[in-house]
Amino acid sequence: MISLRLVAADLRLRLLLVIGTVFLVAIPVTGFLLLDGFSRGIDIGFHAAATPDLLVQQSNSVGEVTGSRISASVGPQLLAAGETFAIPEIHAIAGTSNANAVLLRGVDVERYRAISSFETVSGRPLEPGDDPRAAFIGSELAGSRGVAAGDPIRLRGRDFTVLGVFETGTYIDNEAWVSLEAAEELLGWGTDVSLFVIPGSGPLSVGDRFGETLSVVTRGEVIDAIDEWDPILDLAATGSWSLAAAAAIILSTVLWRLAWLRRRDLAVLRSVGLGRSVVFGFLAGHGAVATTAGLGLGILLAWILVPVFSFTGLGLATRPVLDPVVIIRAAALGAGIFAVATVVSGIATLQREPARALHDE
Repeated sequence: MISLRLVAADLRLRLLLVIGTVFLVAIPVTGFLLLDGFSRGIDIGFHAAATPDLLVQQSNSVGEVTGSRISASVGPQLLAAGETFAIPEIHAIAGTSNANAVLLRGVDVERYRAISSFETVSGRPLEPGDDPRAAFIGSELAGSRGVAAGDPIRLRGRDFTVLGVFETGTYIDNEAWVSLEAAEELLGWGTDVSLFVIPGSGPLSVGDRFGETLSVVTRGEVIDAIDEWDPILDLAATGSWSLAAAAAIILSTVLWRLAWLRRRDLAVLRSVGLGRSVVFGFLAGHGAVATTAGLGLGILLAWILVPVFSFTGLGLATRPVLDPVVIIRAAALGAGIFAVATVVSGIATLQREPARALHDE
């Protein structure tokens, strides 16, 4: 109780130092939240899209994003091999530059709803008989382009009318869906497609080869096939832990400084029999204030800075996600920083015996 009174007195007498301590904790926590949130955003966007269905695509490509082009004749071959359905799709990046690039998906209007899960936010989905220049777009694309149902959107130099806006909660929200025929005509592919969606319970399974140039892969979880993301995720993880270590070191140093400013009071209390607990109580009190306030301020700063650290490249919008999972990780990090800083600063402070401290004073 006495140690907490000293903490309360410091909050009044050394308010600027306490505020500075909170900021010294908040800044590394903000960096951790943004980096961990970035990794979380990628994980949600690219891993949560997995479905029981499989894909047949060109080998050594990421057909679910772009890069695969195969003949439409593969569809009848898959049905002859025993698959109950083989639904073609086109996945490509349409645009003349990085600034106007759009993830384009050509869908079989008759059957795409059977293999695609989405929520219609506004307007309506594509339906058979719609105008070839009609599009159904994701919420991320709608937000970045500032368009809504009924507005035009330019795809590869041609205007399409937005029939509706959908949402999946994954990277798919960056896509524009048009009819398969419209996508083929827009890209100049003739009758070629990017891939075929087949059931996961059919004769083909993940890893199988089909013909000489095609492979069967899992639908969704496309990040597993994009090795270019690995260095970014590794760098984010390294940066997160580095910031956590920096926060622990900074807080340890500041707590030790606060104990040094109170060295005479703490020495007197230890001399009258309160022991080492008064030192750890004092440091824990200050540490709890710094980490709690620093965590709250860090969350606020990270939330404000999310738009700054968001970017769009090749039709994909990527931003940090500050969901409960990330917040809980940051809270656990704060608890770890608090524990380490309290122990380290306590050991350093207790190196001086009470009698020596009083003698020096």
